Amino acid sequence: MLNLGTPFTKDEIVAGVVGEKTAVSAFFSEIDDDTFFAAPPQVWSPADNLVHLIKSSSPVVMALNLPQMALRLRFGKANRASRPLAAVRTEYVDVALAGGGVAGGPFLPNVNEQSAAEKARILAKWQAKCDALVQAIGKWSEAELDKHLLPHPLLGKMTVREILFFTLYHNMHHVNDVQRLLGLPESEWFE
Repeated sequence: MLNLGTPFTKDEIVAGVVGEKTAVSAFFSEIDDDTFFAAPPQVWSPADNLVHLIKSSSPVVMALNLPQMALRLRFGKANRASRPLAAVRTEYVDVALAGGGVAGGPFLPNVNEQSAAEKARILAKWQAKCDALVQAIGKWSEAELDKHLLPHPLLGKMTVREILFFTLYHNMHHVNDVQRLLGLPESEWFE
């Protein structure tokens, strides 16, 4: 499907977002409409997973579009180097999720309509959110990604670069969830 390697630089992160936009759109587009909205009890449908990704990316886009001074005043200044994507992934999977962390509040999906038109609307929203994220990242320099902190509901304060690593990993984590739900082999996204 897509291998993002080991992104670290701003350009590699942007390339990852662009690649995920295409790969995730293609993957979910190929799921037939009934299956897209179906799931066993207590499990998110493919539609729910994609809506969750849109909702999870929204605060990142919003934060990256705020004045950097406002972020620094609100969340502080980084006092350490950004960790690589693999370290962020390990903390998310082995600490946060293994410790019972789950999505809540504004990140919970709410899919009411189940139609081909709704599927198309959700896919278009995903693509627009990815485009907005790319534009927002473009406003930041390489160095600024490591200077500012943003809060994560499960992982605490992270550098902007780490939040972007999380976003890249989180998107593919949910694609893998859907692959398992559909009985498909999971894709390997990162080295």
